[in-house]
Amino acid sequence: MGRGPLGPAPVGRPPVVSRGPAARPQKPGVSAKSGQQDRLAKVRELDRSKRKAAKRQLNAEVRRFTQRARTRVAVLATVGASVLALVGLVLATMYTPLLAIEKIDITGTDRLKVKSVRNAVIGLIGTPLTMVDEAQIAQRLASFSLIESFSTISLPPHTLEIHILERQPIAIVTVNGADYLYDPAGVQIGLAKNYGKYPRVLINGSPLHNSNYRAAIDVILALPLDLLPRVASVQATSKDDVRIRLRGLAGQQVLWGDSSMSTLKSKVLAALIANTKKSATATFDVSSPKAPTVRYGNF
Repeated sequence: MGRGPLGPAPVGRPPVVSRGPAARPQKPGVSAKSGQQDRLAKVRELDRSKRKAAKRQLNAEVRRFTQRARTRVAVLATVGASVLALVGLVLATMYTPLLAIEKIDITGTDRLKVKSVRNAVIGLIGTPLTMVDEAQIAQRLASFSLIESFSTISLPPHTLEIHILERQPIAIVTVNGADYLYDPAGVQIGLAKNYGKYPRVLINGSPLHNSNYRAAIDVILALPLDLLPRVASVQATSKDDVRIRLRGLAGQQVLWGDSSMSTLKSKVLAALIANTKKSATATFDVSSPKAPTVRYGNF
């Protein structure tokens, strides 16, 4: 009996299964080539990373080794700039009116007139304080015999102070019938007026470069300060024979001898005088201070 078209398939033919469009077949070797390219790209990327790391390390090493040189260059540049600035400042003070002298003060004068001393150095006006030459000042003041020494003090911005040290009298000497005051170097100070303040040195001629005057001055300088006002005169006939006459009616004398052992002689003389009345006529011999003697009466 027949079943029509929907009946069972004929025996011996497999059923046809529909799978959609047929898959395109791949070419052999494509997958392997892609994998090689990926690996090559990775190797190249790793190589670039290594090169960058090596370059960074090399740069770091270069900076480390050149740091000292860069520091030295920076220090030298700083020092050079400082030196240039200092030189510029010095030149500015030397050749500009920045510190030019506009006022000169004279101090320390007693016998000298301030105006006369200032007029002698007035030519320094306009000179920078940094350019003041004491040798030139000494030359300008050379005509003032009363000046023993001087010193300068710069008072920025425009004042120069000159301090004068005048010669101090120590004795009276009669020269050509007139009495003059002289300092220890034998330089004349002026006419003597106060005869009770200074001892008289008895010599012949001018005190300057006079060996007897120097011997007498050495003794005066060695005497005790409290005894000096009592000295009326000092006479040196030679460097080994110096005699002192004290003030007072008794006319006491001192045989000093030479200038050796002056300190000991002054101490011994002070002790002898302290134990002798001022009214007694006496001669104190300290020429040998370890064996001093006192002779009374006129000898």
